[in-house]
Amino acid sequence: MAALAAFVWHASTPTFFDSENSPHRVYRLEFHKASILQRVFHHDYKMPYVVRLYRVDFKTLLGESSVVDLWLNGETYWYLDPPMDMKRVRVGRDVLFENVPSECTDPTRPPDCPHN
Repeated sequence: MAALAAFVWHASTPTFFDSENSPHRVYRLEFHKASILQRVFHHDYKMPYVVRLYRVDFKTLLGESSVVDLWLNGETYWYLDPPMDMKRVRVGRDVLFENVPSECTDPTRPPDCPHN
């Protein structure tokens, strides 16, 4: 029974693969390989992943994508600080996290942030 439970958990849980920090290290993107079950449902994807956005300070999860195909589609764009202050993080053309606070807002302004 325990082995079955372990198999079901393993088959349904994405596996951590890599992470990338924002330019001022306030946020982190984590890339998780899709679980076995997710790969079955998305069998036509060459690189099925789930992308999660965290705030680094308290490891607060700010958002999670659905399963996306990152094959030839994984470039990260951080639109958080002036002059591109769009409050967005984009991974390829399929993942978009919106309304992400700027890295350079007071009182936690990193020393290398541009001044407004």
